[in-house]
Amino acid sequence: MATVVVDMRTCDKTHRITVTAREDGDFDVGIESDCPKIEAYGSRLGKISLTDLLDLEGSRIMSSDMRQDISANCLSAMGVINAGWIEAGMLSRTLVAKSAQNSVRFTDGDGGLLK
Repeated sequence: MATVVVDMRTCDKTHRITVTAREDGDFDVGIESDCPKIEAYGSRLGKISLTDLLDLEGSRIMSSDMRQDISANCLSAMGVINAGWIEAGMLSRTLVAKSAQNSVRFTDGDGGLLK
């Protein structure tokens, strides 16, 4: 089991995403969120395959049928992918433990805080 927490500060929502390997080679996806749209997204996904983690163009994770009315800038789908990569062994737990988190920074052209 691998869990990723996505803090969306722009909308003040938090998504706890858990991906668990199944015996058949697929993965179960569970999402707990204070955003009803993301909760529904997690329910729609339910299960993903290794191909969903590797092929973004054909991935159910990224498909408009699954995402529906989720904003394009929401990081929840990338949270599913990251949790899936950890659970599939494609992203080292040691590296993840050392890194603790990834982030998106909003900056001006010089790298300073966006104002």
